[in-house]
Amino acid sequence: MTVSRTAGVYADFVAPHLTSNCRLVDVGCGSGELSLELAAMVGQLLGVDADRAAVSEARTRATSLGVRNADFRVGNIYSLDLPDGHADVVFGHSVLEALDRPDEALVEMKRVLGPGGVVAVASVDYGGLILAGPHEPLLRRFYAIREKLWQVEGANPYLGRNLRGLLDGAGFISVEASTTYVCYGTRETVHDFGVGRADDCLDAWYTTAAMQAGLATSDDLEAMRLAWLDWSRSPTSYAAFAWCRAVGHRT
Repeated sequence: MTVSRTAGVYADFVAPHLTSNCRLVDVGCGSGELSLELAAMVGQLLGVDADRAAVSEARTRATSLGVRNADFRVGNIYSLDLPDGHADVVFGHSVLEALDRPDEALVEMKRVLGPGGVVAVASVDYGGLILAGPHEPLLRRFYAIREKLWQVEGANPYLGRNLRGLLDGAGFISVEASTTYVCYGTRETVHDFGVGRADDCLDAWYTTAAMQAGLATSDDLEAMRLAWLDWSRSPTSYAAFAWCRAVGHRT
């Protein structure tokens, strides 16, 4: 079974806080994969993202799936175009680690929550990467390069461990933090994961940025690509990522 980007895998921690009449705001919604699943659990969903193309794709998906209680708009997470107390739940998956001011984003997320409202956020933490199989040192170098590129762009690949403190600092109460692992440990999931990372070694952003920063040569990238393909076929391969999540309440 392929590990897919589904609400059951990535948004299970927010599901207990959703009801059929609540208003959910999904910040950093991207192309709406998780949003449209969550829409089935709530009365109204609004997805917000800074990427205009992603928002357009989310709208197209909603129309093709016949989802009528979901709307998507281009917006700024630091200044959401919503009134105070608009939402019952604000959800942010894979967004805070990409921001240079996650604390300010959380304050804004709190502003649009009504009294007793819930914020639920999740961020990957690269400190929890588990990797086994052939070419492990080379494949870890692939991630070391990705981490450095993230940091150059102002992102934080280790933010997940700080979610509890960030929510507390933003004034949320009854904060609960946890960690879960998304695992790749079957023939199919290992294959798909390895092939996906091999494709990343050809990705224009990754290759261009890595070479411009002096972190890898074209030969290095090709060696990593071939290593990932070999890894994808090995019965000894295994990978798992730590996802940190936190839930807090507005007073």
